[in-house]
Amino acid sequence: MEYRKFGEKYYVRLDKGDEIIGSLISVCEKERIKTAQIQGIGGCESAKVGVFDFDHKVYRRRELYCLLELVSLDGNVTFYEDKPYIHAHASFAFHGEGNKPEVLSGHLLEATIGLTGEIVLTPAEGCIGRKYVEELGIRIWDFE
Repeated sequence: MEYRKFGEKYYVRLDKGDEIIGSLISVCEKERIKTAQIQGIGGCESAKVGVFDFDHKVYRRRELYCLLELVSLDGNVTFYEDKPYIHAHASFAFHGEGNKPEVLSGHLLEATIGLTGEIVLTPAEGCIGRKYVEELGIRIWDFE
């Protein structure tokens, strides 16, 4: 992984084997980024995404291990328990059965780069925290 700051934005290049969320947390810790917007594209070798099941308060997961085109990564950085917290959604294109194009989308749980990743972090001034809401089963923005 390498990154550079141009103006107020950080341009992050992820390399084969880099895990997306862990890498972004590392940049945020080093640069003391507490709130930011995330956008990215790239090529991955594996991905785990989920869709939240409100009734059971868990993510229904799907995992793929193949060449995946990361066509959209969109999310944010906030702060939870004194650490950067990444909340991102992603869409991946891949070839399914019979070489048929398919898309895997959802809440990004984990993804490993297989080719390269190109991610832009746009920090904001201030700090948005997170708080856990038992009734919802998720962490929501906390402006206190």
